[in-house]
Amino acid sequence: MSVLDDVLNSLQAMSQVQLLLAFVACTGYVLAQGSLIDGKGRRIAWACALSATLGFGLESTEWMYAAMLVSFAIAGLGLFVASAWLLSRALGFSQPRAVAEAVEFATTVESAESEFAPAHVQASPLSARTLTQHTGPAHLV
Repeated sequence: MSVLDDVLNSLQAMSQVQLLLAFVACTGYVLAQGSLIDGKGRRIAWACALSATLGFGLESTEWMYAAMLVSFAIAGLGLFVASAWLLSRALGFSQPRAVAEAVEFATTVESAESEFAPAHVQASPLSARTLTQHTGPAHLV
């Protein structure tokens, strides 16, 4: 039997506490890496992920197998994020393009409204200038 087989067999011997700690660690890691929460929330997520990872290692019968499982989880999440990023870039879903399309749409709507609206009606509050002010810098990817 190889070491990898032993690691995979250790998955079957996990308790509910270990599974919960693994879930908390993976969720905390994902929240800490992403931009779903603010800076303070990311620090809390890092702390939760680190403490859950340490608890997972302490609850395991073999700490080396637990360390290997943690590294596999981090590598798996990294591969998922990299593949999602590559797919979105290949399909053209990038922020500068989306901002440019939104500005173009707002400009089109604004010009169409100004053509058909009476002179006393003001333009839409969603103008191209307002849209670019609220979307932030267009050079971020």
